[in-house]
Amino acid sequence: MRKGYFLIEALIAIIITGIVAAAFTMMNYYTQIQSDLLKQQNTKTMLEVIRSRLVNLAADPDSDAYFELPKEDANNTIPVNIGLGTDAWAKKIYYYTIDLGSTNDVNSSYADTNTSISPNANIAGRLISTGEDMTLNTDSNDSTAQNDDLMLEIGVGEVNHFKLYGSSEITTQTRGYNSAIVSESEPTTPINGSLWFDTNVSKLKVYSQADANWTSIN
Repeated sequence: MRKGYFLIEALIAIIITGIVAAAFTMMNYYTQIQSDLLKQQNTKTMLEVIRSRLVNLAADPDSDAYFELPKEDANNTIPVNIGLGTDAWAKKIYYYTIDLGSTNDVNSSYADTNTSISPNANIAGRLISTGEDMTLNTDSNDSTAQNDDLMLEIGVGEVNHFKLYGSSEITTQTRGYNSAIVSESEPTTPINGSLWFDTNVSKLKVYSQADANWTSIN
């Protein structure tokens, strides 16, 4: 009888141990998921903060009526003076810039190339985190982030809005609003649909690539 009790007790102990082990395994699994979600949210916040710092430092060193973002460092990473160069997985955040106007040969600290970095129009810069797998899957041909990469694009409208109105409240989805170029001279190499407020005649004009003309809209 006693041996039978020992066997039953041993079986009960094994079953309880298995249940506890399974519970801990599930807890660890969900904890990992929560950790990754938290890191994704933290990385998105970091990208927003970096964007704000970059937009705040934007300038027009070559006076072509296009604001330019600070140029990326070697290996397409964020300039040291911006800070926050890594994401929540401690991997470097990739950064690319473009000069939408004439090629900048005045200040090497700002974007100096007009080679496209994105199939999306009116993009002045792009920030990319490699995500949870820490592998960069997004390149210049992609309009959206690939796999688990996290991407934030900085529109020229966002930069202009901040410089003209002192606010960066404009969102990525509304990057085209309030993005008129304000200058006395005609903007060089404009993009189709660009808005230009001609201060010589106080007129808002829109550019059409069809006839390469600025048409007054007010």
